[in-house]
Parts: sequence; C-alpha cells; structure tokens
Amino acid sequence: MEKGKAVVDLKEDAVLVIKKGKLKVVTKPDSGFGEHLITWQDGKIHAEKVSYTMR
Repeated sequence: MEKGKAVVDLKEDAVLVIKKGKLKVVTKPDSGFGEHLITWQDGKIHAEKVSYTMR
C-alpha cells in the first residue's frame, strides 16, 4: 500500500476520523445506541466526545 493511502470497506457502516494523518475507526457501542460528537477549531479536529446509551 502506498504511504498516505488506506483501504476502507464501503460495505460496513463505520465512522472514520483522520487526524494528523492517522486513520482512526470509531468503535461501535456494544449496546447498539450511542453518539459521537466532534468539535472543530480553526479547521482542525479539536476534540471528540463519545457517549453510549444502555437500553
């Protein structure tokens, strides 16, 4: 694989974050319910907040 490129399975539902050149897959909540909030500052990802709901 070339440097700076990644292969992504488009058949799987996922949230992907690229920050500082690194690809991160956000894990799905075990309960099946949750929320992922990304805060941007000056055009860059500043913070990520993940919360899960148990049903």
